[in-house]
Amino acid sequence: MRTIVCDLTRAQLSASGLAHDAAICREELAAGADCTGCFGCWVRTPGACVIRDDLGDLGVLLARTDELAVVSRMTFGWVSPLVKRALDRSIGYLHPDFRVADGQLHHRMRYAGHDLALSLRLYGPSTGSERACARAVAAANALNLGARLTGVRFPADEKDLAAENDAPPVAAAEPPVPGRGLPRRVALVNASPRRSRSATARLLGDLAEALPVYARMAGVDAPELVCATARDAGLPAGCDAVVLGYPLYVDALPSGLVDLLVRARGELAPGTRVYALANMGFYEAEQVSPSFSVIEGFCAEAGLCWSGGVAVGAGGMVLPVARTPRMGMMRRGVSEAVDQLVTALLAGADAGAIEARPPVPRFAYKLAAEAQWRRLAREHGADLDARPADAG
Repeated sequence: MRTIVCDLTRAQLSASGLAHDAAICREELAAGADCTGCFGCWVRTPGACVIRDDLGDLGVLLARTDELAVVSRMTFGWVSPLVKRALDRSIGYLHPDFRVADGQLHHRMRYAGHDLALSLRLYGPSTGSERACARAVAAANALNLGARLTGVRFPADEKDLAAENDAPPVAAAEPPVPGRGLPRRVALVNASPRRSRSATARLLGDLAEALPVYARMAGVDAPELVCATARDAGLPAGCDAVVLGYPLYVDALPSGLVDLLVRARGELAPGTRVYALANMGFYEAEQVSPSFSVIEGFCAEAGLCWSGGVAVGAGGMVLPVARTPRMGMMRRGVSEAVDQLVTALLAGADAGAIEARPPVPRFAYKLAAEAQWRRLAREHGADLDARPADAG
């Protein structure tokens, strides 16, 4: 079966000439909800989302799909907010336990032996950097889904989706000149769907606590901190710098953050520095890197200055060890990475790509995480290994 997930209307998809057996289109995506990060599709109703809308059975649909074709407007080097909403809601297709693939932790296949092909068509203008970003995130998606990546195409627009040739890339804009001087007002954006209950909130809180300490040590005034979430109408006005905090969802930014960035274009002064503070459930912090390229694409389009960020692997440990000493064994790696980001932020400088060291070996993290999933499933009376599609 060939399934299309797209941000086109059903009429536009019909006019495109793209063959399909099943389709999730703009109508279903717009009516659907964003993933809330509850992991109910793993521990409450394994394989199916607890939100019962038109996206609730995407995991089951993928299990019945031989070829998944993703069609989306190019957005900062990846997919649009609506299509990302669908990808985020599809994780019930995977099993929460881990496997090692290409030397990295990824989720086990709930439907072992299922052969899934993945292709993408990202239409609209795109630069060479955006296309490189899209190919990197697509490869990460395919690896995590246990799928074969059969192609990433770049049509000129939604009317040219069936074309065999990619449209020529557009020229990249000149890099913006970063703002001068030390920041006076900094936006801390919590883009986690779990908001105050999240590892993202804890990491941003740690940064907020460390920043005035480092400002006193440097003999400078600490900037005013303005907190925001991805659900706000836009980014706070009048900020000299922005820190985007988020968890990695399906190898990229959560859909709510993509939507915020789309709405935020033109809201910040040219050259405003943008940093990231990202975490992920997988062990290896380097798996966050493709998502940084998406933020860089946003900055290039909005005339802002991408200034690097922190990638935290083994993010499932952030909350459990939050009450241990900040420079103790269990928190030191993350604390040192956050401190590097604070130093760059106060200086109005580039932070580069900073990877936080997990405090325990990979095998120990894997065992602890899997034991936690099984405990939660037992509490809900759920079968963690359920395969809902088998009943179809």
